[in-house]
Amino acid sequence: MFTNKGRPSDSMPATPEPMSQPRRTPGRAGIASIIANGVKITGTIDADGAEIQVDGEVEGNVRGGSLTVGDTGMVKGDVISESVTVHGRVEGSVRARKVMLARNAHVLGDIVHQSLSVEMGAVFEGQCRYLQDPLSQPGQGAPSAPTSPPERPSMFGGGSVFGDSDDRMASGVVVTGSSN
Repeated sequence: MFTNKGRPSDSMPATPEPMSQPRRTPGRAGIASIIANGVKITGTIDADGAEIQVDGEVEGNVRGGSLTVGDTGMVKGDVISESVTVHGRVEGSVRARKVMLARNAHVLGDIVHQSLSVEMGAVFEGQCRYLQDPLSQPGQGAPSAPTSPPERPSMFGGGSVFGDSDDRMASGVVVTGSSN
């Protein structure tokens, strides 16, 4: 079918150079593992730094890099993650560097955080505690309870009502109202 038509066959077509870098499979970056609405999982989820979105129900502890609980999502267990965004419901303690409670959120449990934001309309029933590095403390997500109630500062000295600057507590926070 193809012929040289009298041309010498000295010139061979160029072959592609071997790949200098190994072929990479797409990583988990940017792709969330989704637990869909209507799906119920019973047991521990350990996502090893990956992103998780819960629109269904998880009955057990959740550990991951980033957790989003959707409007229809519910987690009944402790959560440990780099960042947690709650639109739905969490019944258990939350330990994360960054915690965001959206206006539809309902959290029943303690929160240990480095950064906490609560939108108008969110409900949070529990204690929140600021730590410089909330993921470095041992434990399975449950914040350690204070051993004794904090002392009230005297008029003539003493420290902050919240103790030292790395350890602040607030109790029974409920934010309600409407946003414009």
